[in-house]
Amino acid sequence: MNMIQTIDLTKRFGDFTANDHINLSVEKQEIKCIVGENGAGKSTLMNMLYGLLEPTEGKILIAGKEVKLKSPIDAIAHGIGMVHQHFKLVPSLTVYENIMLGIEENRGKSFLIDKKTEIEKVRELIKKYNFELDPLDRIEDISVGSRQRVEILKMLYRNVDILILDEPTAVLTPQEADELIASLKELKKRGKTIIVITHKLREVMEVSDSVTVIKHGKVVGGTRTADTNEQELAQMMVGRDVMLTVENDREETPQHDVIYEAQGITTLNVFGKECVSDVSFQVRQGEVLGIAGVEGNGQSELVKIISGLMETTKGRIIFKGEDITNQWPKKLREKGIGIIPEDRFAQGLCREMSIGDNCIAGYQGDPGVCRGGILSRRKINQKRDRAVRDFDIRVGDIDGNVASLSGGNAQKIIIARELDAKPSLLLACQPTRGVDIGSIEFIHSQILKYRNAGNAVILVSSELPEIMSLSDRVLVMHKGKISGEIDPKSVDMMRVGLLMAGISKEEETEK
Repeated sequence: MNMIQTIDLTKRFGDFTANDHINLSVEKQEIKCIVGENGAGKSTLMNMLYGLLEPTEGKILIAGKEVKLKSPIDAIAHGIGMVHQHFKLVPSLTVYENIMLGIEENRGKSFLIDKKTEIEKVRELIKKYNFELDPLDRIEDISVGSRQRVEILKMLYRNVDILILDEPTAVLTPQEADELIASLKELKKRGKTIIVITHKLREVMEVSDSVTVIKHGKVVGGTRTADTNEQELAQMMVGRDVMLTVENDREETPQHDVIYEAQGITTLNVFGKECVSDVSFQVRQGEVLGIAGVEGNGQSELVKIISGLMETTKGRIIFKGEDITNQWPKKLREKGIGIIPEDRFAQGLCREMSIGDNCIAGYQGDPGVCRGGILSRRKINQKRDRAVRDFDIRVGDIDGNVASLSGGNAQKIIIARELDAKPSLLLACQPTRGVDIGSIEFIHSQILKYRNAGNAVILVSSELPEIMSLSDRVLVMHKGKISGEIDPKSVDMMRVGLLMAGISKEEETEK
């Protein structure tokens, strides 16, 4: 029996069609994965199923009956719950208090909640689904994986039968991801129907019973998971064969000179607390230094320090033997540091500017495009045309604005611009975030080509497979500190996960 079904479900925003006559069915007690490139329309579809968006056309059926979902309250009332990628929890409240938030039941004339009774109900729910949680623990004191289980419990407490999870492993360590997959399988055994949005094809193969592929707002494929593989799914998503593994020839080479060194750098967040604490590392020419960790453990702040967007309160940064501590991005670029920022549109591109102008952003004073303070449009266009050709940037209108480009093509403009300046060090932060599989393949090849030419790369990514496949050495961050250094050629993922959770080798041995 179909637990949930959509018939010609369509959502338009003005002239843009985000979902185009989507027909989807999920059977009772099934785990269905929805996959597709960034911007394919997956989240729009799920937001309609959860009542956050109303369809322009089409129907939603629950257990064969058409329903109108005008809000999440309606969705929950019909047994649909959603766990978002970014959790909706109050850190200072307990597990039990977060689960109770938003409950609309009439609890008598005074609307009072019997704390003791409700805590016991939460405890029974935790026991039923084998979640290792204490209802009285504060959210700020538990791990990211535990916080996600609280979000799932919030929905189970509301008696949902259909659970939607949006990129559920994006912020988890490898161990937490494995625990989540086990939990989803347990929920399925207990009668729940689960929909998972993900771009991680390995997890699709591991957790799902069936998979649906969405591209440009349309369903382009669907199959039982047992009848397909990662390569076929990638081909459906992109429309061509894609290399899913990176060919990284890490031959042993002589030790090159240190080109960049951070010495005990520390900085404070807006609340005056240390978010990067006594971080030291070296980067040599001809190597990729990866920086891994669960998001929110100081990587973003470290990137801002390296790129000149945030000042250190302690420590020094040495580049090519020169102290460059707290210098501005313009100065850093002039000295030979290329920067691929974390957020391409907030920090790397201007949507309203032309493709050509974005190809020189940050380098507009370069003699190659500017003489006597006057920019040469001819030379800018030459640089643009070279970037479009060499980096396979797909543009509808060569004179158009960057806003018209896909995420992958926009990212290629940044990479082309930064590498065209021939820097000695490239800071690549989340270089493939929100990028389609085909563009990921190309970006990875460019990073390795740049390294193989004898240059240095600092790679910061929340995608652990990306870090492990591209890096020559990897540092792991936890709570603003370096928790360990690993060799990606020989380390096992269990060890990486422990470091991401802040457990050192000594602590692991003691346990």
